[in-house]
Amino acid sequence: MQLQDKRNEIDALDSAIVDLLHRRASVAREIAAIKTSSGLPIVDEQREAEILDRMCVDNGTLSDDAVCRIYRAIIRESRNIQTETSREILASGVGR
Repeated sequence: MQLQDKRNEIDALDSAIVDLLHRRASVAREIAAIKTSSGLPIVDEQREAEILDRMCVDNGTLSDDAVCRIYRAIIRESRNIQTETSREILASGVGR
């Protein structure tokens, strides 16, 4: 295969990853609404630890450390999305 073929393959994979991240963000917003209406905190360290424990082992080509770094970034952004969504809900008075 040629270099451009492999780059095209990477481009397609990147698009799929971004699509999945958008879907994850949408679910994170829904979770924020549930947490806000239930009076639960945005940060759930136990749940975050469960995600990292599940994702950061036996990853094949990527090292466990690499996957952990990636998932820590994903979790951080999910927290940001949930925090922002919760603020929007509370500001609108819907979550009260």
